[in-house]
Amino acid sequence: MNIVVVFFIAISLSLDAFSLALSLGMRGLSSKDILILSSTVGISHFIMPFLGTILGHVFAYGVHADANMLAGVIFIYIAIQMFKEYRSEEVIDFKMGFVGAALFAIGVSLDSFGVGFALRLEGADIIKSFSLFTLASFSFTYIGLRLGKVLNSILGDYSILLGSFIMSILALLNFCHFLF
Repeated sequence: MNIVVVFFIAISLSLDAFSLALSLGMRGLSSKDILILSSTVGISHFIMPFLGTILGHVFAYGVHADANMLAGVIFIYIAIQMFKEYRSEEVIDFKMGFVGAALFAIGVSLDSFGVGFALRLEGADIIKSFSLFTLASFSFTYIGLRLGKVLNSILGDYSILLGSFIMSILALLNFCHFLF
């Protein structure tokens, strides 16, 4: 498989991480949380396709779980939590933590699980491909989180409402992809 094709796959896999990071960045994450979250997403975009190459057949035929449905559920949960935070009178100190970062990273890298299985069938250079996925997803997540932080400073409390709206749209798109 051509490296240019793998590059475009890496970009497409990273766009959901970017959009979610943009939304999450509006919550005003610290620089440390941004770096941890970006790194976790990058690493997960190496691990998930790697696991896909090993376990793809079992996942596809044994578990019968759809990545779009699972991602949609995760996105709508985050959207509801963000909307509740917007409606709340109290100030919530958001701390990402390891578990939150891991769940976020898994949620945005589920699609790369199947891509790993497909790349193995195509005979692509697995290590180069997964390294490119890692670099692209780290970069897109980092940029999304930073841009979201800037939007938070401009929009104030409305940035949380905007983030909730973005999450809802992403959930709807994933549900539609699951149904159709």
